Amino acid sequence: MLQQNTTKRLGYWLLHLHQLFDAATGAALADEKLTRRQWQVLHALSIDVDTVAGLDDAFAPFLAVDGDTSYRPIVDEFVERGWVTDDGGTLTLTAAGTAAHERAETLVNAHAATSLAGISESEFLAANDVLARIARNIENT
Repeated sequence: MLQQNTTKRLGYWLLHLHQLFDAATGAALADEKLTRRQWQVLHALSIDVDTVAGLDDAFAPFLAVDGDTSYRPIVDEFVERGWVTDDGGTLTLTAAGTAAHERAETLVNAHAATSLAGISESEFLAANDVLARIARNIENT
């Protein structure tokens, strides 16, 4: 049996990590006035996810957990901040948005370095692969 007789099994650690990442990433980005979810949207925009539907699809599990239906409100806030333009549904980071992403990415990378201390790249990639395979196994049942 892969799971030991303990109350702290895979689901516990996944939820615990989710909560820790939300809190710690939010704290790391507080000076930029960004939450973890806003950071995720900003980063996705920086790597050419360019529609609200694309953002919603990319982060569907987070929408479900947060009880939201779309990242449109975050996009609208970024438009108000002058970080994003919305041209008929195509989203583009402005120069100010790109600068905001660069500042935030520096903070997130520093947070990640602390969070992942003592974990090799191969261990990280293996853990990610295992979690993806577990998800696929459950999706296929």
